[in-house]
Amino acid sequence: MGNYRTKLCRAGIKDVAVNAGKRSRTNPDGTASRANIKRPRRGEVNFLPNYPSCETKDTLEMQRLNMVEEFKKTTAERDMLLINQQMQRTFSLRREEIVNSAPPIDELRHRWPALFCEPQLYLEFHRITNQNLPTFSELDKYTSQLLKLYKKKTTGRFGEKLQQVVTAYEEQDKNNISAARTVPCTTKLA
Repeated sequence: MGNYRTKLCRAGIKDVAVNAGKRSRTNPDGTASRANIKRPRRGEVNFLPNYPSCETKDTLEMQRLNMVEEFKKTTAERDMLLINQQMQRTFSLRREEIVNSAPPIDELRHRWPALFCEPQLYLEFHRITNQNLPTFSELDKYTSQLLKLYKKKTTGRFGEKLQQVVTAYEEQDKNNISAARTVPCTTKLA
Protein backbone atom coordinates (compact mmCIF):
# COMPACT_ATOMS: atom_id res chain seq x y z
CA MET A 1 0.00 0.00 0.00
CA GLY A 2 2.90 2.38 0.64
CA ASN A 3 4.06 2.07 -2.94
CA TYR A 4 0.49 2.60 -4.14
CA ARG A 5 0.18 5.80 -2.06
CA THR A 6 3.53 7.00 -3.42
CA LYS A 7 2.31 6.51 -6.96
CA LEU A 8 -0.93 8.33 -6.16
CA CYS A 9 1.02 11.20 -4.62
CA ARG A 10 3.25 11.48 -7.71
CA ALA A 11 0.16 11.36 -9.93
CA GLY A 12 -1.15 14.47 -8.15
CA ILE A 13 -3.90 13.01 -5.96
CA LYS A 14 -4.17 15.65 -3.23
CA ASP A 15 -5.88 13.44 -0.66
CA VAL A 16 -2.77 11.30 -0.36
CA ALA A 17 -0.30 14.19 -0.56
CA VAL A 18 -1.86 16.06 2.36
CA ASN A 19 -1.35 13.05 4.65
CA ALA A 20 2.03 11.90 3.34
CA GLY A 21 5.26 12.92 4.94
CA LYS A 22 8.84 12.55 3.74
CA ARG A 23 11.64 13.00 6.21
CA SER A 24 15.02 11.55 5.35
CA ARG A 25 18.72 12.18 5.75
CA THR A 26 18.66 14.48 2.74
CA ASN A 27 15.50 16.26 3.92
CA PRO A 28 15.66 16.43 7.76
CA ASP A 29 13.21 19.36 7.95
CA GLY A 30 10.43 17.52 6.12
CA THR A 31 7.32 16.32 7.86
CA ALA A 32 7.51 12.89 9.46
CA SER A 33 6.13 9.99 7.50
CA ARG A 34 2.99 8.51 8.94
CA ALA A 35 2.40 4.80 9.22
CA ASN A 36 -0.91 3.27 8.22
CA ILE A 37 -2.26 6.42 6.57
CA LYS A 38 -5.28 5.75 4.43
CA ARG A 39 -6.91 8.04 1.92
CA PRO A 40 -9.37 10.31 3.76
CA ARG A 41 -13.01 9.83 2.90
CA ARG A 42 -15.86 12.33 2.85
CA GLY A 43 -16.46 13.84 6.25
CA GLU A 44 -12.94 13.25 7.54
CA VAL A 45 -10.79 16.19 8.54
CA ASN A 46 -8.31 15.96 5.68
CA PHE A 47 -10.80 15.16 2.92
CA LEU A 48 -9.32 17.00 -0.06
CA PRO A 49 -10.96 16.45 -3.46
CA ASN A 50 -9.18 17.12 -6.72
CA TYR A 51 -10.15 20.06 -8.92
CA PRO A 52 -12.99 19.46 -11.37
CA SER A 53 -11.92 18.36 -14.83
CA CYS A 54 -10.64 21.17 -17.08
CA GLU A 55 -10.22 23.48 -14.07
CA THR A 56 -7.10 24.95 -12.52
CA LYS A 57 -6.49 26.96 -9.39
CA ASP A 58 -6.55 30.17 -11.45
CA THR A 59 -9.89 29.45 -13.12
CA LEU A 60 -11.45 28.49 -9.79
CA GLU A 61 -10.09 31.68 -8.23
CA MET A 62 -11.75 33.69 -11.03
CA GLN A 63 -15.05 31.93 -10.29
CA ARG A 64 -14.60 32.70 -6.60
CA LEU A 65 -14.10 36.39 -7.35
CA ASN A 66 -17.19 36.43 -9.57
CA MET A 67 -19.18 34.76 -6.82
CA VAL A 68 -17.97 37.32 -4.24
CA GLU A 69 -19.01 40.18 -6.54
CA GLU A 70 -22.41 38.58 -7.08
CA PHE A 71 -22.86 38.13 -3.33
CA LYS A 72 -22.11 41.83 -2.69
CA LYS A 73 -25.34 42.75 -4.48
CA THR A 74 -28.50 43.28 -2.49
CA THR A 75 -30.51 40.21 -1.56
CA ALA A 76 -33.15 40.91 -4.21
CA GLU A 77 -30.57 41.34 -6.99
CA ARG A 78 -28.46 38.24 -6.23
CA ASP A 79 -28.52 35.40 -8.70
CA MET A 80 -28.61 32.55 -6.17
CA LEU A 81 -28.57 29.91 -8.90
CA LEU A 82 -25.24 31.28 -10.17
CA ILE A 83 -23.88 31.49 -6.61
CA ASN A 84 -24.93 27.87 -5.94
CA GLN A 85 -23.23 26.67 -9.11
CA GLN A 86 -20.02 28.55 -8.36
CA MET A 87 -19.95 27.35 -4.75
CA GLN A 88 -20.35 23.77 -5.97
CA ARG A 89 -17.67 24.26 -8.62
CA THR A 90 -15.14 25.85 -6.22
CA PHE A 91 -15.59 23.27 -3.43
CA SER A 92 -12.17 21.71 -4.03
CA LEU A 93 -10.40 25.10 -3.88
CA ARG A 94 -12.21 25.96 -0.65
CA ARG A 95 -11.34 22.60 0.95
CA GLU A 96 -7.71 23.01 -0.09
CA GLU A 97 -7.56 26.42 1.62
CA ILE A 98 -9.24 25.16 4.77
CA VAL A 99 -7.23 21.93 5.11
CA ASN A 100 -3.80 23.29 4.15
CA SER A 101 -3.77 26.79 5.63
CA ALA A 102 -6.60 26.69 8.25
CA PRO A 103 -7.47 30.40 7.90
CA PRO A 104 -9.21 32.32 10.70
CA ILE A 105 -12.99 32.66 10.45
CA ASP A 106 -12.80 36.38 9.59
CA GLU A 107 -10.56 35.68 6.63
CA LEU A 108 -12.76 32.80 5.55
CA ARG A 109 -15.85 35.02 5.78
CA HIS A 110 -14.10 37.66 3.67
CA ARG A 111 -13.00 35.18 0.99
CA TRP A 112 -16.18 33.04 0.92
CA PRO A 113 -19.10 35.22 2.04
CA ALA A 114 -21.74 32.94 0.52
CA LEU A 115 -20.55 30.11 2.76
CA PHE A 116 -22.06 31.91 5.75
CA CYS A 117 -25.63 32.17 4.50
CA GLU A 118 -27.97 29.47 5.76
CA PRO A 119 -28.73 27.61 2.49
CA GLN A 120 -25.05 27.40 1.56
CA LEU A 121 -24.18 26.19 5.05
CA TYR A 122 -26.57 23.26 4.62
CA LEU A 123 -25.18 22.55 1.13
CA GLU A 124 -21.56 22.71 2.34
CA PHE A 125 -22.31 20.26 5.13
CA HIS A 126 -23.84 17.94 2.54
CA ARG A 127 -20.82 18.33 0.23
CA ILE A 128 -18.43 17.34 3.01
CA THR A 129 -20.34 14.56 4.76
CA ASN A 130 -22.85 13.46 2.11
CA GLN A 131 -25.55 13.73 4.80
CA ASN A 132 -28.12 16.41 5.51
CA LEU A 133 -27.62 18.78 8.43
CA PRO A 134 -30.28 18.23 11.08
CA THR A 135 -32.89 20.96 11.20
CA PHE A 136 -33.22 23.20 14.22
CA SER A 137 -36.57 21.63 15.14
CA GLU A 138 -34.81 18.30 15.64
CA LEU A 139 -32.20 19.97 17.85
CA ASP A 140 -34.77 21.91 19.90
CA LYS A 141 -35.81 18.75 21.76
CA TYR A 142 -32.39 18.74 23.48
CA THR A 143 -32.59 22.35 24.70
CA SER A 144 -33.99 21.58 28.14
CA GLN A 145 -31.37 18.87 28.77
CA LEU A 146 -28.57 21.20 27.67
CA LEU A 147 -29.87 23.97 29.93
CA LYS A 148 -29.71 21.60 32.91
CA LEU A 149 -26.07 20.83 32.07
CA TYR A 150 -25.26 24.52 31.62
CA LYS A 151 -26.81 25.40 34.99
CA LYS A 152 -24.65 22.79 36.75
CA LYS A 153 -21.40 24.28 35.40
CA THR A 154 -20.81 27.30 37.64
CA THR A 155 -17.06 27.46 38.28
CA GLY A 156 -14.35 29.16 36.26
CA ARG A 157 -14.50 31.64 33.41
CA PHE A 158 -16.39 29.22 31.16
CA GLY A 159 -18.97 28.66 33.91
CA GLU A 160 -19.49 32.42 34.24
CA LYS A 161 -20.02 32.74 30.49
CA LEU A 162 -22.50 29.86 30.53
CA GLN A 163 -24.40 31.52 33.36
CA GLN A 164 -24.70 34.67 31.24
CA VAL A 165 -26.11 32.63 28.37
CA VAL A 166 -28.57 30.78 30.62
CA THR A 167 -29.73 34.06 32.19
CA ALA A 168 -30.19 35.65 28.77
CA TYR A 169 -32.07 32.57 27.55
CA GLU A 170 -34.43 32.62 30.54
CA GLU A 171 -35.20 36.31 29.87
CA GLN A 172 -36.28 35.58 26.27
CA ASP A 173 -39.86 35.13 25.17
CA LYS A 174 -40.42 31.37 25.14
CA ASN A 175 -42.94 31.68 22.29
CA ASN A 176 -40.31 33.22 19.98
CA ILE A 177 -38.09 30.22 19.21
CA SER A 178 -35.77 32.11 16.83
CA ALA A 179 -34.95 34.64 19.58
CA ALA A 180 -34.17 31.78 21.96
CA ARG A 181 -31.90 30.13 19.37
CA THR A 182 -29.86 33.29 18.85
CA VAL A 183 -29.22 33.99 22.56
CA PRO A 184 -25.59 32.71 22.47
CA CYS A 185 -24.91 34.92 19.44
CA THR A 186 -26.38 38.06 20.99
CA THR A 187 -24.93 37.59 24.47
CA LYS A 188 -21.62 39.36 25.01
CA LEU A 189 -19.24 36.72 26.28
CA ALA A 190 -16.13 38.88 26.59
